[in-house]
Amino acid sequence: MRFRFLLIAVLFLGTGCSERLEELREQYKPVSLRDAYVYGMEQSGIDQSLMGQQWLAEGDAVLQVPIAPTLPYVEEGRLVATDIMALGYRVDLTRGQQIIVEAMSSDGFQVFADLYEPMGDQGLPDRRVSSADSTGRLTWDVRRTNTYLLRIQPEILSEGNFRLSIRTTASLVFPVAGHNTTDVWSLFGAPRDGGRRVHHGIDVFARRGTPVVAVREGTVRSTRTGGLGGKQVWLRDSMGHNFYYAHLDSQMVREGQFVQAGDTLGTVGNTGNARTTPPHLHFGIYSSGPQDPWPYVFEPNLRPSRVIVDEQYFGSWRMTSTLGLGLRDAPSRRSDVAVELNTPTRLHVIGGSASWYHVRLEDGRSGYLPSAEFRDTMASSRPGTSMPTTNAVVGG
Repeated sequence: MRFRFLLIAVLFLGTGCSERLEELREQYKPVSLRDAYVYGMEQSGIDQSLMGQQWLAEGDAVLQVPIAPTLPYVEEGRLVATDIMALGYRVDLTRGQQIIVEAMSSDGFQVFADLYEPMGDQGLPDRRVSSADSTGRLTWDVRRTNTYLLRIQPEILSEGNFRLSIRTTASLVFPVAGHNTTDVWSLFGAPRDGGRRVHHGIDVFARRGTPVVAVREGTVRSTRTGGLGGKQVWLRDSMGHNFYYAHLDSQMVREGQFVQAGDTLGTVGNTGNARTTPPHLHFGIYSSGPQDPWPYVFEPNLRPSRVIVDEQYFGSWRMTSTLGLGLRDAPSRRSDVAVELNTPTRLHVIGGSASWYHVRLEDGRSGYLPSAEFRDTMASSRPGTSMPTTNAVVGG
């Protein structure tokens, strides 16, 4: 019966976006690829099967017990067709950043990635803010500083290797051509006029005449001359952000002009109240008040550590023999212990990140175990089968 059901499921769902799903998309406009997949399950009746119900339940449950990887993050792992699961991650994001998630398979199956903003403090369900496309890539400009939830879930019956990467970057083009945040000498919130006011922007120092550029496509709201800002340009994008360029030496656009990201708006100078300082651009962002531009333009110069754990254990089940092991919330000794293992416990080795194994318990909770504490001494075991007492993940 189990083989018969698997065969039926394969015929309906396949190992990728099936022809059946493509036909259904002509009648149904999904919000995300996962929604389209679920709709296909409902139309075929797979959602009523034991496997379908478990897949849906896993997708909901994983958002309740996420782990917290350190960004930038890379994980490699392996999926086994009979293991129905989803992975949940918790990421702290700051307004102005862009998050980039890439969830890919080397074996042709689709991996769904969905990003949610928790809304429980307002008595509302989690709000999905972005989803990956058919390549498994998700990009989203963060609108509010918060802790977000990321769900990664492969298709039913997926088997093979996968790779997940999560990182943040700038959401805007840097406003001074050829420069970056190493040329910022004055930050948002710095005191001005003896503490009577604060700095509502960042100052980027560059040679006089250096081009200043549009950080995003939009419309030039105004060009002005005079006051503290001297020669100024105001640019507005489609999301309601107003970008302020001040102390310019020259203005090269006109009011009402539409520009693309990277187009030249003017040149660096020291007009206005900057006439006694070296040439620089004062760059500000206004959206429901002044915003700190730093997260919008900062590109972290960090690279994730490569995966160095032994891949032969990926996708297998193991049994702990050393008591007192602690699964960490993140792949770091400085992270909190998410789960304490005080009795022999089955672990599903999902994959690895750097020198840590990402493992999952039968109840859905997961965490990281350092490779130094991982000593596999016997054959693997599957849930529901007899478990030799010598199978071990031995603490170091």
